[in-house]
Amino acid sequence: MPNTLIYETRRLQFPLDTLVDALIELEVKQGHWPPKAAAVGAAIDNLGGGDAVVVLSIHRPESDQVMERRYSSPMIAAAMVNYCLTMRVPIPRNSSKSIQVLADGVALVLENTVILQSRHAERSTLPAGSVTPAVTRIEGGMPAAPAHESGIEPQAVPPEPTETPPDAA
Repeated sequence: MPNTLIYETRRLQFPLDTLVDALIELEVKQGHWPPKAAAVGAAIDNLGGGDAVVVLSIHRPESDQVMERRYSSPMIAAAMVNYCLTMRVPIPRNSSKSIQVLADGVALVLENTVILQSRHAERSTLPAGSVTPAVTRIEGGMPAAPAHESGIEPQAVPPEPTETPPDAA
């Protein structure tokens, strides 16, 4: 039996405060977070070319100083994946993972190809791209009604005329 391919793309958007939680979670897990420290500021620097740096300002109460930590794109991606695993957000292991810098956070992009056994012996002989979608989008993002199978669009039936009473005229 032939195989069937399914292409999957997911975007998990992390607002800045969730991204900070993810970075702290990974730092604590690795034993690199200073005890009793608190993040007092965060910013995303987009370096261009898809690279990003997250800058955390950390207050350490015992020394009463604020220090900055900079996290590169690979560390940001690792923190996001770790956070998803910790929070039980499913992530396919074999998916390719990348990050995109957004105006108010970072998105983790997951791309995957799933190969399944076909459930039906017959396969379509139509060339790729020759099938038009049954549902088209109209202005505002709402789906339009599917096209009629016969290719003839149903016509609107005008309402039946109603009789007006002679005294109303």
